[in-house]
Amino acid sequence: MSAHAPSKGAVLLKAVGAAALLGVARAATGGRRPPRDPREEAYADMDAEKRRDLATYGIGYVLALALTGLAFAVVTWGWAAGTTALGIVFALALVQAIVHFRCFLHIDLRRSHRDDLQLILFSSLIVCLMVGGTLVVLFNLRMRMM
Repeated sequence: MSAHAPSKGAVLLKAVGAAALLGVARAATGGRRPPRDPREEAYADMDAEKRRDLATYGIGYVLALALTGLAFAVVTWGWAAGTTALGIVFALALVQAIVHFRCFLHIDLRRSHRDDLQLILFSSLIVCLMVGGTLVVLFNLRMRMM
């Protein structure tokens, strides 16, 4: 064996490194070759969008589960008492509503989604007015009956 010829171990190490680099590149690009047909490109875009949606659903599920568990833990194990616990639970409920809007309903602050957000906010306002009015009437009746 000459002094300039690489050893079998070095060649094997280079081959394994090249295979690993190729595998990382395929994993990063989704393992697909560039599309040659416009229909293939459309299918690739739909696949990428489906993967993004599934990832968003997974993240939303984990966040909703964590927020629910945290609210449950605050109340069950008494991490906070009285009004503080109630405030923490309300804050966690607000964060969870935002998570649901973003991850499951796909509503964000982009221009195309603002109409949906305005519709939801207006509906929430109407529901709050109806519930608030009902509570005012019920408490008024209660005070008159006492």
